[in-house]
Amino acid sequence: MIEKLASYLQTLIKKHIKKLTMKKIILSIAVVLALFSTAFAKSPSVNTERAALSFSKDFYKVSEVKWEETNNYVFATFLQDKETFFAYYDFQGNLIGVVHHMLTSSLPVNLQKDIRKHYGNYWVTELFQVNSDDGVYYYIQLKNADETIVLSTEGSNSWHRYAMPKNKVTGL
Repeated sequence: MIEKLASYLQTLIKKHIKKLTMKKIILSIAVVLALFSTAFAKSPSVNTERAALSFSKDFYKVSEVKWEETNNYVFATFLQDKETFFAYYDFQGNLIGVVHHMLTSSLPVNLQKDIRKHYGNYWVTELFQVNSDDGVYYYIQLKNADETIVLSTEGSNSWHRYAMPKNKVTGL
Protein backbone atom coordinates (compact mmCIF):
# COMPACT_ATOMS: atom_id res chain seq x y z
CA MET A 1 0.00 0.00 0.00
CA ILE A 2 2.85 2.38 0.83
CA GLU A 3 4.51 1.52 -2.47
CA LYS A 4 1.31 2.47 -4.32
CA LEU A 5 1.20 5.76 -2.43
CA ALA A 6 4.80 6.33 -3.44
CA SER A 7 3.87 5.66 -7.05
CA TYR A 8 0.99 8.15 -6.94
CA LEU A 9 3.15 10.77 -5.31
CA GLN A 10 5.94 10.26 -7.81
CA THR A 11 3.91 11.80 -10.60
CA LEU A 12 2.64 14.64 -8.42
CA ILE A 13 6.11 15.51 -7.19
CA LYS A 14 7.56 15.37 -10.71
CA LYS A 15 4.94 17.87 -11.91
CA HIS A 16 5.56 20.18 -8.98
CA ILE A 17 9.33 20.10 -9.38
CA LYS A 18 8.99 20.92 -13.08
CA LYS A 19 6.86 23.93 -12.19
CA LEU A 20 9.37 25.04 -9.58
CA THR A 21 12.15 24.66 -12.14
CA MET A 22 10.36 26.78 -14.70
CA LYS A 23 9.04 29.38 -12.27
CA LYS A 24 11.88 29.71 -9.84
CA ILE A 25 14.75 27.98 -11.66
CA ILE A 26 15.47 26.15 -8.40
CA LEU A 27 15.81 22.57 -9.57
CA SER A 28 17.38 21.24 -12.72
CA ILE A 29 16.21 17.63 -12.55
CA ALA A 30 12.87 15.90 -12.07
CA VAL A 31 12.07 14.23 -8.78
CA VAL A 32 12.09 10.46 -8.67
CA LEU A 33 10.29 9.00 -5.71
CA ALA A 34 12.07 6.25 -3.81
CA LEU A 35 10.35 3.58 -1.78
CA PHE A 36 9.06 4.66 1.61
CA SER A 37 10.69 1.73 3.32
CA THR A 38 14.30 2.52 4.01
CA ALA A 39 16.17 0.06 6.13
CA PHE A 40 18.38 2.37 8.19
CA ALA A 41 18.17 5.95 9.37
CA LYS A 42 20.94 8.22 8.15
CA SER A 43 22.64 10.96 10.07
CA PRO A 44 21.15 14.36 9.25
CA SER A 45 22.58 15.96 6.13
CA VAL A 46 22.67 19.60 5.12
CA ASN A 47 19.57 18.95 3.00
CA THR A 48 17.68 17.44 5.93
CA GLU A 49 18.77 20.30 8.18
CA ARG A 50 17.43 22.88 5.69
CA ALA A 51 14.15 21.01 5.42
CA ALA A 52 13.93 20.63 9.20
CA LEU A 53 14.41 24.37 9.64
CA SER A 54 11.59 25.07 7.17
CA PHE A 55 9.46 22.35 8.77
CA SER A 56 9.74 23.99 12.18
CA LYS A 57 8.36 27.20 10.65
CA ASP A 58 5.62 25.42 8.66
CA PHE A 59 4.21 23.11 11.35
CA TYR A 60 3.30 23.64 14.98
CA LYS A 61 2.28 21.20 17.69
CA VAL A 62 3.55 18.10 15.91
CA SER A 63 5.15 15.00 17.38
CA GLU A 64 7.09 11.91 16.39
CA VAL A 65 8.86 13.61 13.49
CA LYS A 66 11.02 11.20 11.47
CA TRP A 67 13.15 12.36 8.55
CA GLU A 68 14.19 10.45 5.46
CA GLU A 69 16.24 11.63 2.52
CA THR A 70 16.16 10.27 -1.02
CA ASN A 71 18.34 11.19 -3.97
CA ASN A 72 15.98 14.04 -4.93
CA TYR A 73 14.02 15.22 -1.91
CA VAL A 74 13.59 15.01 1.87
CA PHE A 75 10.40 14.09 3.69
CA ALA A 76 9.16 14.09 7.26
CA THR A 77 6.63 11.68 8.68
CA PHE A 78 4.90 13.17 11.70
CA LEU A 79 1.80 13.19 13.87
CA GLN A 80 -0.49 16.18 14.14
CA ASP A 81 -3.75 15.94 16.07
CA LYS A 82 -3.17 12.17 16.33
CA GLU A 83 -3.06 11.77 12.53
CA THR A 84 -0.08 10.86 10.34
CA PHE A 85 1.15 13.32 7.73
CA PHE A 86 4.01 13.33 5.22
CA ALA A 87 5.69 16.66 4.35
CA TYR A 88 7.95 16.71 1.26
CA TYR A 89 10.75 19.27 0.83
CA ASP A 90 13.28 19.95 -1.92
CA PHE A 91 16.95 20.23 -0.97
CA GLN A 92 16.72 24.01 -0.61
CA GLY A 93 14.14 23.57 2.15
CA ASN A 94 11.08 24.52 0.06
CA LEU A 95 7.88 22.69 0.89
CA ILE A 96 6.72 20.62 -2.09
CA GLY A 97 3.52 19.27 -0.57
CA VAL A 98 1.82 17.57 2.36
CA VAL A 99 0.10 14.18 2.15
CA HIS A 100 -2.55 12.95 4.55
CA HIS A 101 -4.51 9.67 4.49
CA MET A 102 -8.18 10.10 5.20
CA LEU A 103 -11.63 8.47 5.34
CA THR A 104 -14.20 8.84 2.56
CA SER A 105 -16.51 10.57 5.05
CA SER A 106 -13.97 13.42 5.16
CA LEU A 107 -14.24 14.07 1.41
CA PRO A 108 -16.30 17.00 0.12
CA VAL A 109 -19.94 15.91 -0.30
CA ASN A 110 -19.94 16.15 -4.11
CA LEU A 111 -16.96 13.77 -4.32
CA GLN A 112 -18.58 11.32 -1.90
CA LYS A 113 -21.77 11.28 -3.99
CA ASP A 114 -19.83 10.78 -7.21
CA ILE A 115 -18.01 7.75 -5.77
CA ARG A 116 -21.29 6.19 -4.59
CA LYS A 117 -23.04 6.90 -7.91
CA HIS A 118 -20.36 5.80 -10.38
CA TYR A 119 -18.24 3.34 -8.38
CA GLY A 120 -20.75 1.61 -6.10
CA ASN A 121 -19.44 -1.84 -7.03
CA TYR A 122 -15.89 -0.94 -5.89
CA TRP A 123 -14.42 -0.69 -2.42
CA VAL A 124 -11.97 1.95 -1.28
CA THR A 125 -8.50 0.60 -0.57
CA GLU A 126 -6.65 3.89 -0.22
CA LEU A 127 -7.54 7.57 -0.03
CA PHE A 128 -5.29 10.52 0.59
CA GLN A 129 -5.24 14.28 0.29
CA VAL A 130 -2.31 16.25 -1.13
CA ASN A 131 -1.83 19.93 -0.26
CA SER A 132 0.62 21.93 -2.35
CA ASP A 133 1.03 25.42 -3.77
CA ASP A 134 -1.12 24.25 -6.68
CA GLY A 135 -4.10 23.43 -4.43
CA VAL A 136 -5.73 20.54 -2.62
CA TYR A 137 -6.13 17.27 -4.52
CA TYR A 138 -7.57 13.91 -3.58
CA TYR A 139 -6.45 10.49 -4.80
CA ILE A 140 -8.49 7.35 -4.29
CA GLN A 141 -7.75 3.74 -5.14
CA LEU A 142 -10.79 1.58 -5.79
CA LYS A 143 -10.98 -2.18 -6.31
CA ASN A 144 -13.52 -4.74 -7.29
CA ALA A 145 -13.14 -8.42 -8.18
CA ASP A 146 -11.78 -7.61 -11.64
CA GLU A 147 -9.72 -4.45 -11.49
CA THR A 148 -8.06 -1.69 -9.54
CA ILE A 149 -8.50 1.93 -10.57
CA VAL A 150 -7.09 5.18 -9.28
CA LEU A 151 -9.02 8.42 -9.45
CA SER A 152 -7.84 11.96 -8.80
CA THR A 153 -9.32 15.41 -8.51
CA GLU A 154 -6.06 16.96 -9.68
CA GLY A 155 -6.89 19.96 -11.83
CA SER A 156 -10.66 19.79 -11.28
CA ASN A 157 -13.44 19.52 -8.70
CA SER A 158 -14.52 16.08 -9.86
CA TRP A 159 -12.99 12.62 -10.17
CA HIS A 160 -11.10 11.46 -13.24
CA ARG A 161 -8.98 8.38 -13.86
CA TYR A 162 -5.47 9.02 -12.72
CA ALA A 163 -3.81 5.68 -13.38
CA MET A 164 -4.82 2.24 -14.47
CA PRO A 165 -2.65 -0.81 -13.75
CA LYS A 166 -1.53 -2.59 -16.92
CA ASN A 167 -2.72 -5.92 -15.59
CA LYS A 168 -5.88 -6.66 -13.72
CA VAL A 169 -5.61 -7.41 -10.02
CA THR A 170 -4.08 -10.81 -9.38
CA GLY A 171 -4.83 -11.57 -5.76
CA LEU A 172 -2.93 -8.79 -4.03
